[in-house]
Amino acid sequence: MKLKRINNLVSIHSKPVFGTVKAEKRVMALSIDKETKKPYIGLAREITRSQGTPDQLEFIDESKLIIVKSNDLLKWKKHSDLKIKDIEKIIKKLTENNKYFIGLEDPDIWNEDGIKHVYFTIAFKYKEKHGFEIYLGHAQGEDLENLTATLPVLSPIPKKNIMGFKEISISPIETTQGRLNLNEVGIEDKKNKKDFSAIALTHSRKIGKPFRYVRTVINPQEMPYHWIRGHASPCCFLPEDFLTYSNLLVGIINGREPSRIVNGEKIHGKFRPGFILFNPKTGEIPWIDSEPFLEDPDARTITFASDFVKTGKDRGILYCHINDSFVRAYEINLKELEKYLKQKIKL
Repeated sequence: MKLKRINNLVSIHSKPVFGTVKAEKRVMALSIDKETKKPYIGLAREITRSQGTPDQLEFIDESKLIIVKSNDLLKWKKHSDLKIKDIEKIIKKLTENNKYFIGLEDPDIWNEDGIKHVYFTIAFKYKEKHGFEIYLGHAQGEDLENLTATLPVLSPIPKKNIMGFKEISISPIETTQGRLNLNEVGIEDKKNKKDFSAIALTHSRKIGKPFRYVRTVINPQEMPYHWIRGHASPCCFLPEDFLTYSNLLVGIINGREPSRIVNGEKIHGKFRPGFILFNPKTGEIPWIDSEPFLEDPDARTITFASDFVKTGKDRGILYCHINDSFVRAYEINLKELEKYLKQKIKL
């Protein structure tokens, strides 16, 4: 597939790797099982029903998770719907009269001790009021076709105005105390009558068991940079054998500009990926880039990074979904990224 350079860091594969630009069937949130190869296996989110468009506030997507396969990491095809044993029991237990289930969303795959752990959003929409209730679901098994659901590992915390959790970035560094991870957290701002996504620090003593909310570490309302002043969500940490910086993990997050009024209508700002540094022992984020490093040429508002795969000693593929509709692949050059970070970071 033809590569075109976007900037010093990133080159773009011209054709979508999953779905189409004029999406008849919208697909997004590609996550790769790093233990697989030829075929590579992953998970993605398939939209089954929509109200509105992703560019507008108040749009609603209903979705399911699917298994996808590829021989070269650049052409992905749906293999089957993802089936999770006991997930219906979990959903039924969480369902209440004031909300309805809109689907499973945004998978992440983590391998440990021969077991595959899959994290995903269990999403509910309120019936009579604005907003959502979201849970970080979990399932595990020996392979992606034999998963069993557990209770959610993170749930809403009404006393803290937290609507729920999703989008996990698991730290590869484990200490005797467990792991410090990043999650997207939905926060209800009652004073200003709005809600927004932020990035929370969470703690896990054991993968697959319940996590603990520690604190919010990236609050868009407190950010000095416009690109992340609307919403924020974590993507992943770059592998340690690919790149670290001063004993810190290099992370990719997604930031959104604030919403704006266009012709009397409130419209979402742009969503794009940027870099951070993360201390896996303290949970501190000592550096956030002042600007995003990528915007897809076909993006109306959304270039949302979902996973990174190392493909060589000095390069790797970043997957992003565009306009919540199709998936594109970009090649990141390690040497150029090292130069970029040295120029930008002042610690």
